Amino acid sequence: MKKIIIFVSLLCVALAIQAGEVKVFHTSDVHGFYFPTTVKGQTLGGFATFAGYLENQKKPYLLLDSGDYTSGTYEAKKSKGAYSVDFINKLGYNAVTLGNHENDFKDEALLRNNAALKADLLVLNAEDRQTKKYPNNVKPYAFYDVNGYKIAVIGVGKEFSSTSKYIKINKPRKLLKKAVAEVKAQNPDAIILLIHDSAQDDKHETSYTTVKLTQGLGIDLVLGGHAHKIIQNKKAGNTVFAESGTALRGITEATLIFDDKTKKLTDVKTEYVLMDNAKIKPSKDMLAFAEERLDKKMETIIGKAQEDISNKPGTVNNGVDSYLGDLFCDIVKTNTGAEIAVINSGAIRTGIQAGDITNRIVEEILPFQNKIMKVKVDGKFLEKLVRKSLKENSSLFQYSGLKVKYSFKNNRAKIIEITVNGKPLNHSQIYTLAVPDFIAAGNSEGYLFKKVEDKTIYSDIYLADYFVDYVKKHKDGIKTPLNTGRIVKVTK
Repeated sequence: MKKIIIFVSLLCVALAIQAGEVKVFHTSDVHGFYFPTTVKGQTLGGFATFAGYLENQKKPYLLLDSGDYTSGTYEAKKSKGAYSVDFINKLGYNAVTLGNHENDFKDEALLRNNAALKADLLVLNAEDRQTKKYPNNVKPYAFYDVNGYKIAVIGVGKEFSSTSKYIKINKPRKLLKKAVAEVKAQNPDAIILLIHDSAQDDKHETSYTTVKLTQGLGIDLVLGGHAHKIIQNKKAGNTVFAESGTALRGITEATLIFDDKTKKLTDVKTEYVLMDNAKIKPSKDMLAFAEERLDKKMETIIGKAQEDISNKPGTVNNGVDSYLGDLFCDIVKTNTGAEIAVINSGAIRTGIQAGDITNRIVEEILPFQNKIMKVKVDGKFLEKLVRKSLKENSSLFQYSGLKVKYSFKNNRAKIIEITVNGKPLNHSQIYTLAVPDFIAAGNSEGYLFKKVEDKTIYSDIYLADYFVDYVKKHKDGIKTPLNTGRIVKVTK
């Protein structure tokens, strides 16, 4: 029996020696959430916690980010994304790519932040508008020696939400195929795609998912983002897909497993690791680093919420609108006197939890500096806008003054009924809409507004300011609006 036990033990040791591995840690859509946040009673995230987790790693690793790191919180806005670069450099990221929000603070900040990055900035589909070559500080891919294995990382960025005069982000299909061929010619042990797009993107306008984009290319691991989803171990052929959610509440830990004799990649496994402040000891060094960048006035309490108010679709009376979307639209409609208020769902970044509401919470919910425009359109345009925005279980827009019932089949929405302030939609009637200026200008999902000429800024007041005023007026605390269920999918 002892001989058998010794033999088995030696066999296990031999197998362990023959199997090598490379760890890869991934973040995406951090959006300037440098500090911990409270989610349903749990304190999650923050760079100090993430740094503490990494300090416990015994072996070398790759640290990667899929973009949208510069914009989304007060401190990010205050520094025009520079603090995000500070944290990326401090933590020692190997590579990042550009998300659609990396140019939120315009070209001067974009170019400065790109130049300040110590990590490789990998954007296969970036182009200098003047030279037609790669912009300064940008390259398509890079190779890393980790634990004796040669790992190739290719980066694909997303078209900016705010157009850059200097950097253009192109469609990646043909470029990616060419890059993979170039990378394979250098015989890497594994190929990773770092991309600001999703494997399962039903919320954002896109012509492809990362699964379709990478089909048949021989990429081993795709680390995505943009849709703020948590995806782990999704497989298509021999490719594994993972995404890490948002706001640094958690990260992806990927393990590439190799046969040490042949150096052949035998398996890829990923898992989502919650950055739970109760379980992970934060890095003292990073805590001090973060504290220097914390603006304490953001912790000022301005009011409270009587209950949780969700920004997620499908929370309202069998509808796909959200409680918070309905509330914000009601606030805008009341303040502007418009017949209909329209807010893009993506402008509302998080929900509200019961309890105190601070300046920081408002900033986290509404990080973008949106003013309100009054736009005049006819009923025919309005119906097209609504129909184009409808997804199977969500809507790109939220409304006040408008209700819609629809069905969804073969990836297409069919309008059953639209009412405006209780009356059927009239195609020939002119309606006044209150819309965030970013959308009214024709950006992103507001592309239909590009051809609308009758639009004016209502005031210099930001959407967030309307909300702060609303919170302060409700001394007993805000709560869910009564008139909900405005976007209803009919399943019969």
